[in-house]
Amino acid sequence: MITGSVLQENDYGYLTDRLNQAVRYLEEHDLSALEDGTYVIDGEDIYMMLQSFRVEAPIDAVYETHRKYIDIQYVLEGELELLIGNRSRFIPAGKYNTEQDVQFYEPRENDAHVILQEGEMAILFPEDAHKMICFPKTGETVRIRKAVVKVRV
Repeated sequence: MITGSVLQENDYGYLTDRLNQAVRYLEEHDLSALEDGTYVIDGEDIYMMLQSFRVEAPIDAVYETHRKYIDIQYVLEGELELLIGNRSRFIPAGKYNTEQDVQFYEPRENDAHVILQEGEMAILFPEDAHKMICFPKTGETVRIRKAVVKVRV
């Protein structure tokens, strides 16, 4: 896992070419002007899903990993909470779904709790089991807008 801010002028030369291209795309495009949906960046090698949602009740998703793609979770609006741990410490829940490139896992104690603010990202590799959580206060509505960029391994 790598966390950081896309909005800072960082040198991402340490990333692979595909990861660097994906991060630069986030930095150089006005994503707020785009509708929610899926956008092709570089064929099947890099694509982005823009998602917006309002959360009124707690979300405690299940842990998941991906084999074919690295995830870049990038927050455009609101705050995104992620729990992250090494997949070797998790027990699979069902079989790996090759079509959706996802393996779900049984609940367990998390290894890391990451809170991403607007303009921040987390790069999640195939070994990073991760899940989103959100616990709004009673009567509160939380709005989250994020980009999930999928980068082929």
